[in-house]
Amino acid sequence: MKWSIGYGLGVCLLALCWFQTSQAITHFEDMCRLFKTGIKIRKPGTCDSYIQCASGHGMEYQCTNGQNFDASSQKCVAATTANKAVCANVCEGLDDMWVSDPTDCANYFYCWNSVAYLGHCENKEHFNETTQSCEYISDSLCVEVANICKLVPSGTKFRREADCSDYYECGKTGSHTLKSCSNQYFDVELGKCMAKDKVECSAHSKKKICVDSKNKPVTGYVSDGATCRGYFSCNYYGSVADVDPIWLQCPEGQFFDKDIQKCAKPSSVVCTFNRCEGRGTMFVTSSKNNCHNYIQCENNVEVAEFTCLWDYFFDEAHQTCTKAMIYDGCCDGRD
Repeated sequence: MKWSIGYGLGVCLLALCWFQTSQAITHFEDMCRLFKTGIKIRKPGTCDSYIQCASGHGMEYQCTNGQNFDASSQKCVAATTANKAVCANVCEGLDDMWVSDPTDCANYFYCWNSVAYLGHCENKEHFNETTQSCEYISDSLCVEVANICKLVPSGTKFRREADCSDYYECGKTGSHTLKSCSNQYFDVELGKCMAKDKVECSAHSKKKICVDSKNKPVTGYVSDGATCRGYFSCNYYGSVADVDPIWLQCPEGQFFDKDIQKCAKPSSVVCTFNRCEGRGTMFVTSSKNNCHNYIQCENNVEVAEFTCLWDYFFDEAHQTCTKAMIYDGCCDGRD
């Protein structure tokens, strides 16, 4: 918790200091990076507008004929007193209290005789309507905009950008619950947890990365457990594990080798994740079947895996199967 705004903002209001009456200006289409394709999000601060998501991008639309957008049914419906309540003046009927700005986690309104005066939390903090105070982002439950789950149907799942293994699920009251995929990553398009190497991720999980199987701290470089090129740098803090290690990545054409603690040729590194990552379109040696298998790569993605005929071995350097025995470190002795 950071600090209460009760007294200080009351003084500011009387002095007519930095309050405004305008809404925050935000590119709300960007919210679609959190949601799956096809979801429609009621535009924050409006009754009749919504944003339709497709592949992480959003397009804004407006209901016609005086209709309002209903987030639950995902349709434009006849305007009623009930559906106007969710997007009308946030200070209607309120006096001498603070409420969240539905368009920005950092903003709030001071309500004075049903009139809304806009305020802003400093230092990139978020406003907490329950505690009537600004708080550190690390303590905040606000995601992108205040009450984000009131803009989409209940049961909607959306990604948590800070960790690919986590996601949020919307409840019936507009609240959201943080959930975890444990040793998998959340696939927003499928709405479920999947193997890490099957999910595109920009924030690899740091949970228990810098501890061993006995929960004892480890230092040095550790595989990210999801890619062949990625790894974390775990710092030494004595008996306490590093909980915020830095994620690093080997150059294209190299994999992280945990045994020698550095980047190396892919053919020498055992990795059962996507062996096509950073390697374009080609055939690469698989880490399975004692060097008899190879993988077809297209644009850095594994397409199919094959086995050489006649018990031949795959020679990655020459992109062919050969009867000469291959002893590449990535596959030699691996069934």
